[in-house]
Amino acid sequence: MKISNLLYMGALSTLALVSCTNNDDNSEWYGSEGIVFTTAIQSRVSGNTWNANDEVGIYMMNAGGTIDAATAQNKKYIAQTNGTLTAASGNGIYLPESGSVDFIAYYPYTTSVSGNKIAVNVSDQSKPAAIDLIYSNGTKGVAATTSSNISLTFTHKLSKMTINVSKDATIETLNGLTIDMNGISTEGEFNLGNGTLTATAGTNQKDVAMNVNAEGTTATAIILPTAASTDQTAVTLKFNLAGKSYTYTLTDASIFEEGKNVTFNANLSINNGKPVVTVGTATIEDWTEKPGGDINVDFDGEVQPGKETVVLDESFATSQGNFTIEDKQLPEGGSYVWKHDAGTTTGGTPYYYMKASAFISGAKASESWLISPEVDLSTATTATLSFMHIINHAGDMKTQQTLWVTETSTENWQQVAIPNYPAGNNWDKVSSGNIDLSAYTGKKIKFAFKYVSTTAAAATWEVYDVKVIANGEGGGTVTPEPDPEPGTETGNADLFISEYVEGSSNNKYIEIYNPTNEVIDLSAYAIDLNTNGGASWSKDGTGYSNYSELSGTIAAKSTIVYKNSNATIYPGEATVCNAINFNGNDPVGLFKNGVLIDIIGTFNGGSADFAKDVTLRRKSNVTAPSSTYNASQWETLSKDDVSGLGNHTMD
Repeated sequence: MKISNLLYMGALSTLALVSCTNNDDNSEWYGSEGIVFTTAIQSRVSGNTWNANDEVGIYMMNAGGTIDAATAQNKKYIAQTNGTLTAASGNGIYLPESGSVDFIAYYPYTTSVSGNKIAVNVSDQSKPAAIDLIYSNGTKGVAATTSSNISLTFTHKLSKMTINVSKDATIETLNGLTIDMNGISTEGEFNLGNGTLTATAGTNQKDVAMNVNAEGTTATAIILPTAASTDQTAVTLKFNLAGKSYTYTLTDASIFEEGKNVTFNANLSINNGKPVVTVGTATIEDWTEKPGGDINVDFDGEVQPGKETVVLDESFATSQGNFTIEDKQLPEGGSYVWKHDAGTTTGGTPYYYMKASAFISGAKASESWLISPEVDLSTATTATLSFMHIINHAGDMKTQQTLWVTETSTENWQQVAIPNYPAGNNWDKVSSGNIDLSAYTGKKIKFAFKYVSTTAAAATWEVYDVKVIANGEGGGTVTPEPDPEPGTETGNADLFISEYVEGSSNNKYIEIYNPTNEVIDLSAYAIDLNTNGGASWSKDGTGYSNYSELSGTIAAKSTIVYKNSNATIYPGEATVCNAINFNGNDPVGLFKNGVLIDIIGTFNGGSADFAKDVTLRRKSNVTAPSSTYNASQWETLSKDDVSGLGNHTMD
């Protein structure tokens, strides 16, 4: 079908089920091939039709029944050139002699249905219509005597990204442009019974080519919604043109929602300066074309042979990773220089980095090195290092905050220039620029951030997002491998809040669920309140007593319930927790190593009630925490309903 047009125009297609004769006698129609479906496309996409021989799967079941008891199961219907859908041989569907029926339908059709689930794979973007999963389950209670049209309304179950590409005078043509994505979950499973999609963990490492038109002016991709995935946390876009390439990272993958399209405008150029990408705020809309952010791609003019590989990518999200610290001289009165720092700003934004400072009641002399794990560039042909950093209260940055590299076999440290330094007198974060490591290709290396201070100047140096990218057959590796980002481990991401009870009087409860296959130590976790939706968490404000560090362990696939000390209505086991002191306008946050990972309510959202006198239960299709509150992830139950507390079901 021209679902490609549906993709690009934003349609919901409607199929009309036409009874061609009264079937009370269960007579056979159209050569024993049953009901004929005729298509009717909604007016906002007038003119679009199915492609000939498109295949649709249809189920029919008794009204109110489940798909497991369908009387017509996965019947294949074929699109004709006149727009009708007729049953494939032996696949006819007939209305019963009496009673009522419900319908479920989906596209594209497959015979590989197991447990009423079908596989989803978006690795190949060359034929968008072939992967555009659409689904209908809203047609219910159709009487056997119906002779008028019966409509099936389909909705998109995946997400779409569109990039509109332009160029400036430095580029002759966009012909030959390719754009590769990485970080998207490429495989999943769709439940035809309840319409839920679940990504397969660990399928986010493939390079997937977007569908680029011949002129190079438009690129599209149909991808799994981020909510269906546990490890689709960021998406990289690699622009390739005339032997040159640049990689840009979309750090907020949550913008890719079911049935939504995100459109960017990308401008490509070649300058003498360093490559830079800026992106505007993306607009998220229903499956329609609407401009979102702007991406400016400045190619650096360097030819990038071979396949680009991210050899090292350390964000310091949870720890210093596999970096080590070597203190040459500790400051007077101090026990460290470099340390890992993480937390949440008063605005609710998590932060994490490695920080060096020797200011202890004044500037103190020191020297300390933050040293990377071994980076193997033995098969690389080119390599670059980059990072983000902040320097404040600086002295001579170019001699006191420096970068060094050595081959691991000889350990002969050599200073390497950092292209871009911060201003040195504020907290503005800047990119280091690309640091060429080509002199070390074919070798195994380490690099180090060397911090030096004096009694005259003891700067604060914060280092973020360290990355080494190598090109060539095999790229490179890092030993030991870095820790994964939070939420990107194989399997489900992390603990999350699965139930919230804001009951009568002091009957307040929070249930936490462990979706992983491992026992988890709770000592890294804490619960805190954002009282009255104010500007700070209680730990950072005046209500510190509402902050509670957790202890003990939580078993795999199980829950733990925390309660207010005066709660009485839940008869099961529950642990008293100071943080369980909320009303209907107090957001509740779950923290890990000081970083917010899950929340009920909107931080700093004001004092209006959002969940008063209710029980909220996380829907079964939610498989990971979210630091942004999404009310659609929760079922709302009546006040004092604790019937499901202590048990949680996840698809």
